[in-house]
Amino acid sequence: MKKRKKATSTSPEKKKAVKVLIPLISKRENDEGFIARACANGDELFLLLVVDTEAIGGQFGFAASEIGQGNSLMQEIKQIAKEHGKEGKDIIEWGDTETKILHFAQLQNIDKIFLVQQDNQFFKKLVKELREKTGAEVETVYIPG
Repeated sequence: MKKRKKATSTSPEKKKAVKVLIPLISKRENDEGFIARACANGDELFLLLVVDTEAIGGQFGFAASEIGQGNSLMQEIKQIAKEHGKEGKDIIEWGDTETKILHFAQLQNIDKIFLVQQDNQFFKKLVKELREKTGAEVETVYIPG
């Protein structure tokens, strides 16, 4: 009795979806060019708002205000992303901004992180930490104005 060879698939391998993270830390992430660039570089778009109670003084009124502003910003970004054919997934986390961004990127196996460029020590430290600890490509984008 002759053994049959197993059929091999000739279909192309499924491409891994590129996951893009946009942490909302400058309140200027709703820039059309910034979102277009992030959408062009990924398949899945994650919008991460971190409510850092230490940074806003720990007062609930301020935290509620921050959530409201952040939610509005996320909705604007999702609308722009939709115009570019992408669905944005919005996530709200409570805690230390740097830690939450770092952990989210690691847990979700994020491939690329897009940040609006800022000129301060926190931002420089954040970019350094993300590059060293996530394995993700970190892109900072200058937005004039």
